[in-house]
Amino acid sequence: MTATEISSPRKLYLIAHACTRQVPNTDAALWQLNELGNRQAAALARQPFWDEVDRLLLSCEPKTRLTVAPLLQRRDLPVEEDSRFDELHRTPEWTYDYTARVAQVFRRPRESIGGWEPAAAALFRFCEGIDDWASRHPHDTMALVGHGLTFSLYRAHLLGLPNVVLNDWQQLSFAAVACVQGGQIVEDFAVPHGVPHIPRGAPSPAVDPEDGQADSGLEEPRCPSNALE
Repeated sequence: MTATEISSPRKLYLIAHACTRQVPNTDAALWQLNELGNRQAAALARQPFWDEVDRLLLSCEPKTRLTVAPLLQRRDLPVEEDSRFDELHRTPEWTYDYTARVAQVFRRPRESIGGWEPAAAALFRFCEGIDDWASRHPHDTMALVGHGLTFSLYRAHLLGLPNVVLNDWQQLSFAAVACVQGGQIVEDFAVPHGVPHIPRGAPSPAVDPEDGQADSGLEEPRCPSNALE
């Protein structure tokens, strides 16, 4: 994957937004958190890495601010919204074989698949945003709350991979956290202690976690795979 040259923030935490309530045939950028997502947000707010953070970056999608709403009730941090960190732009209609579509987008990064933003374009604007904030605040430790597709693209870029490995995206849990220093991943995405682990990409649509059945203790809770970010 190619993008801009990376300016290096002092330290950058990448935080995947918490799990959302999927609403068919509506713009996913407008989705809200579901009950599991609210639990993840509350658990994230208690994590000790926030003691290091000087500045909080969000996309312009409401779910990122909702993910840190419990945190902002506890801490007074500068908060910046930047549309360059928005999720890879997709069409609003429901995509039934979402994982297959994502696989195509990752395999053919310079093409618009089904009207979606090309992966290379999403990565370029994302890296441009990182470069900009790093140059403006070179001594800050920053935390960026973002999205599964763009985070997967950025991760592959940092690792020098030609494309995103689909399984890596599927295993990137909602509310997972990674740490980047000097343009290198020093801690890969993982859910912190006490945060529910919710992977993407179940092999078939699962029960919406908000109804509680997916969190019965019999299996790991999952968000439906036909509309995951």
